[in-house]
Amino acid sequence: MEVIHMRRDAGQISDQSKTDIRRELRLKRCGLPSTLRFEHDHAIGQHFYQLVKTHCADSIACFWPFDGEPDITPVYQRLMSEGCTLALPVISPDDDHSMRFHSWSENTEMGKNRYGIPEPIESAPISISRLDMLVMPLVGYDRLGNRVGMGAGYYDRYLEPVRTLTTPLRVGIAYSIQKTGPIITNPWDISLHGIVNERGWFTFVGEEPLTDLQED
Repeated sequence: MEVIHMRRDAGQISDQSKTDIRRELRLKRCGLPSTLRFEHDHAIGQHFYQLVKTHCADSIACFWPFDGEPDITPVYQRLMSEGCTLALPVISPDDDHSMRFHSWSENTEMGKNRYGIPEPIESAPISISRLDMLVMPLVGYDRLGNRVGMGAGYYDRYLEPVRTLTTPLRVGIAYSIQKTGPIITNPWDISLHGIVNERGWFTFVGEEPLTDLQED
């Protein structure tokens, strides 16, 4: 893969709230034409599969696509068939915005959570210490790996115990149109190790991005 530099964005987003940014990017994501979405999903899936193989990841926490998020579930099925252990998030029925990951296979009984997203029913939880990779949905991301989610903070709470660790590898899945200007962060926000979009995979190290593709 060609290694070239990612373009810097000028100016920090300071005159919009995260709510405004979230609304704008969700509309942009949901507005992708179906043909282009299919092509992007396929490309993202292929890049993600290669990432899993490159990192020899055997235990992977995934997500089920929702609200226009990229659909890479065909790759999940392929990884299952190759012996990978996969898990999906199960959110708490309480209002504490907590979640755990539970094992998931083709035979796992599924239900829907309060948001209408499928999740495993009565399968065993998987400890975060057993995960090689955690695949994260997002609404927006910036060049430093900061992430805008849906606003409930599930992933930040879940990842707090391992925020300084490199395992599990925190992989954002997104379309390139979801890249935005520098995101103002809070102390509890946890950044990504890297992003997979339709153009490939690139990582973030410290305050400067180490890129494996061009982001223009």
